[in-house]
Amino acid sequence: MTAAKTPLRVIFIGARVVGRRCLDALLSTDAQVVGLLYLDDALAGMTVAHETFDDLIAHHRLRAKSFRSLRDPELVSWVEMLQPDVGVVIGVSQLIDEALLQVPRLGFIGMHPTLLPEGRGRAPIPWALIKGLERTGVSLFWCEAGADTGPLLGQREVPVYYEDTAAILGARTDVVAAELLIEAAGALSRGEVRRIPQDDSNATTWPKRRPEDGLIDWSWPGRRIYDWVRALTHPYPGAFAEVDGKRLNVWACRESDDQRTSAPGTILDVLPHGLLVACGDGAVLLTEFERQTEGFPE
Repeated sequence: MTAAKTPLRVIFIGARVVGRRCLDALLSTDAQVVGLLYLDDALAGMTVAHETFDDLIAHHRLRAKSFRSLRDPELVSWVEMLQPDVGVVIGVSQLIDEALLQVPRLGFIGMHPTLLPEGRGRAPIPWALIKGLERTGVSLFWCEAGADTGPLLGQREVPVYYEDTAAILGARTDVVAAELLIEAAGALSRGEVRRIPQDDSNATTWPKRRPEDGLIDWSWPGRRIYDWVRALTHPYPGAFAEVDGKRLNVWACRESDDQRTSAPGTILDVLPHGLLVACGDGAVLLTEFERQTEGFPE
């Protein structure tokens, strides 16, 4: 007679829409989520795509605790009490404290929406668009003291389409992250533990982005401006620019085949469907923008 399989005991640390989506997916499996640490709602204003976990906590009767810092020593004893086999951290930009990393028997699994070791670091979805990539991906990895450096246990390529914004691409990678997590949980429950070292010689690191980094340089080619705007539009703070000495936030634009030329940043025309602005190789059409000062042509 075969002995009953013991469910995988998981401590989940989550934030943002992706964290909630992955937790919801994990709760549909045989894994036992013994505890949830979720980002304190008071930090919502500092987090893009913040999401609450209240309904999942209530529906599944999860043992849960909010956190502000994953370096809080009180979290270690709380997680130790739960005796997890593995930890999962999704949607949280903070590094896990060394002491907390050691608590789960197998360690912690992290998720990063790039094809690691490419694109370690911050703002992976905006950077993929800013760089004009045609493909990115999702990686599951074992957490270490460094950011996104641990051995891989799952990875899948994700296409990047010309029409994608950060929100659209992020939603696509969120779905893949949840699928990979379900696959990984199943493998771990069967005793299959993959640890594939990353090739550090091929590693790249993308830096953190700040709202003030969204300034458009009109001398850029139209395609670069287009990629810049779609990368930084909602839910991010947005691209912004100086046009005829006035500031405006730009939420959407497209490349234009208009043949008129002028100094980059010059308004070439005010059209029913947008504002035509000269750039480094022609013009771009701003289709959604907010004027910050008076004096724009009507």
